[in-house]
Amino acid sequence: MDPFPAPYPTLLGDDPVLQTALDTAVSEALTQFPGLARPFRAAMSFVAVDQTPDGPDFRHAGLRFGDSCFTASLAKVGALYAAFELLRSVNAVAGEVTTPGELFTRLRSEFDPVIDASVPAIAAAPGLTRAQRLPKYEQIFATAPVFGALVCSFQPGFQDNLNRMIVRGANDTASAVIQALGYSWINGALKAGGFFFPPAATGIWLAGTFTGALTAVRIPSVNDGMVAQASTCFDMANPYAHIVRRTLVDPVSSNLMHALLATSASVGDDPSYLDFTRRPGLPPRDFGVLDSKIGREKLKTGIPVLSEGAVVESSDPAQQFVVVFQDSLDDLDSLSALGFIVDRTIKLSRAGP
Repeated sequence: MDPFPAPYPTLLGDDPVLQTALDTAVSEALTQFPGLARPFRAAMSFVAVDQTPDGPDFRHAGLRFGDSCFTASLAKVGALYAAFELLRSVNAVAGEVTTPGELFTRLRSEFDPVIDASVPAIAAAPGLTRAQRLPKYEQIFATAPVFGALVCSFQPGFQDNLNRMIVRGANDTASAVIQALGYSWINGALKAGGFFFPPAATGIWLAGTFTGALTAVRIPSVNDGMVAQASTCFDMANPYAHIVRRTLVDPVSSNLMHALLATSASVGDDPSYLDFTRRPGLPPRDFGVLDSKIGREKLKTGIPVLSEGAVVESSDPAQQFVVVFQDSLDDLDSLSALGFIVDRTIKLSRAGP
């Protein structure tokens, strides 16, 4: 049995009007904030969410949005997605068995060979055992009897680690989540879902524990050489768009992922870099932050860089936007400029061509 999903459609469509608005906003920011690096450093995907009778539609504009960058803790969104994707697959088997022992035996027999073969670079990496590459099902899932079969949910300890990984940004709990899921499941799910592309080694990649608990498996990045946490802005924005549309895994899973990202935005330990209400010193803007996960770490050169995946909402009229940026410098001008660019892009795009 194949535990992996079919590829998710790419929801983002290029929009020339939005692109012109973003380019203009960046030009204005370079004038308004003289301390900014030139050329403008940050990579970005900016996505306008339009409500239609058939559901949300997503218009995309970007800056270096196809560059694979070291993305630090933003890559934890990949583990969040992978956890819910595994829950979906495990429940498909749980509905056919009556005991936990039968379930876990079938998972190891039917899932593990497929998972272990899914990402050859991880299977061939020295320093990782097969057990370290694969999911630890008993650690992740609790079972309950339902109508002569089983249904699975996350174990309380795993759920707590998942929550703390996103809301608190805690590396120790992220490490526990990543070790429980296994590199081969995380990256196999990202590849199968259409969020990572092996020939070019671009997309969302997460094969490091943030604590050094397991040997890392690295891919090239444009800003930090070989790294264990990487993404393009575009490939991170696409699962965010699916969460907004409630089509990432399934509606219930999308809602739960949204709830964690929303809690991170509102009360999490790592406030959004776009949220002037939670980060002192940032100028007020005409939008609020609904969902957020940030990344922050030093490059090998010692330069600190920032990344974030966020959903923001403007008012008058109300509209949501998915914003993903990477490789930003960590200074007041850079953070103020990011908020300015989002604000101005919204306003310029509404002014029309």
